[in-house]
Amino acid sequence: MPRYWGLDLHARYVHVCEWRPEEQKEKHSRFPNTPEGWARFLQTLGPDCRVALEVTGNAFEVHDWLSPHVEQVLLANPVELRRLGSGRHTDRVDAARLAKMLAMGTLPTVWVPPQPVRELRRLLRYRERLLNVATRLRNQIRAVLRRYGERPPRGVDLDTFLTPDRLGSFVASDRVIVLSALRQLQCTREECAAVDAEIAEHLAQTPEGQVLLTITGVGPITAAAIWAALGDPRRFHTPKQVARYAGLDPSVHQSGETYFHGKISKNGNPLLRTYLIEAAHILARFDVGPLGQFYHRKCRQLGHKRAVVALARKLLIVAWRMLLTGEPYRHQRPKTVQNKRYQLRSLRSQQRNWEDVMRTLLGDPEAGLRLRQGKGQTPVPA
Repeated sequence: MPRYWGLDLHARYVHVCEWRPEEQKEKHSRFPNTPEGWARFLQTLGPDCRVALEVTGNAFEVHDWLSPHVEQVLLANPVELRRLGSGRHTDRVDAARLAKMLAMGTLPTVWVPPQPVRELRRLLRYRERLLNVATRLRNQIRAVLRRYGERPPRGVDLDTFLTPDRLGSFVASDRVIVLSALRQLQCTREECAAVDAEIAEHLAQTPEGQVLLTITGVGPITAAAIWAALGDPRRFHTPKQVARYAGLDPSVHQSGETYFHGKISKNGNPLLRTYLIEAAHILARFDVGPLGQFYHRKCRQLGHKRAVVALARKLLIVAWRMLLTGEPYRHQRPKTVQNKRYQLRSLRSQQRNWEDVMRTLLGDPEAGLRLRQGKGQTPVPA
């Protein structure tokens, strides 16, 4: 008889519920979320156990730890669980619900990506946070400039715009704020470039992801985002499932004779939608194939904004088909694809330079100090 377990993970402890269907009983326990606590918990499991837990920050790692010791480990979709919940939210209720839904076979699960996809997803999320930090710093500088009647044009290089004369007209406190924000902005740009290089290195090792570079408007970062989000394309059976996964499907309200299609649902990955919309804007301008013709047709019917969203959905479906078949984009622009591959090689060379710096810092502490003080480059130790 299988044994069903529900785990509710927390930073300091894990709440456990064992559900026994034949007895209709719940057995609750708790152990510390430490290596020693997990080791003791694993001793209570066996090959007849089935475990369920919600997706959290380290859920995939817990899945890897538990899989060799039990019959099955399933990760539950937290969004779907909230929709099915009764409104009560406690450790006991959450763990018991996971165990019971696992026993009944009604648990809404998520796909467990392999390690390369996980790493790329983490890098993309971290890159997005770095971009948000850079935006916050630029807004801070613009807020100071507005106090002095200065309104720099959108997209202007603030390093060039902030001349010594402008900085000299600020009071001391505002001058300190602006200079501090500029230094942080420069460091954030350098870190973002290093992350971009690491993403390019991951993309270069995946032939499926490189195929996406042949699509007009899809650069290395967008290609990596699409591949990391979709993962194994065979897990989707229809184009509607792909669009729904990205939140690009229309919301539907149907009751009786009422049937209404509204805006896109936005239930999927927001970062993926952002990259798709950005790529769709470029695709609408430069593509001469069916995707470009699709945009112009929809633009006459729906207007520019809605047509771009529809094009992003179509772009995602085309990318999914390409991942399935391995076939490049049929209406690619050879010169543009060549430039993208050059950009990918350039990013990878930056990644190698970043590794050289790390080897220098780890191999020679004095070299790291000289490097931070700006006293020239230090040769990499053999």
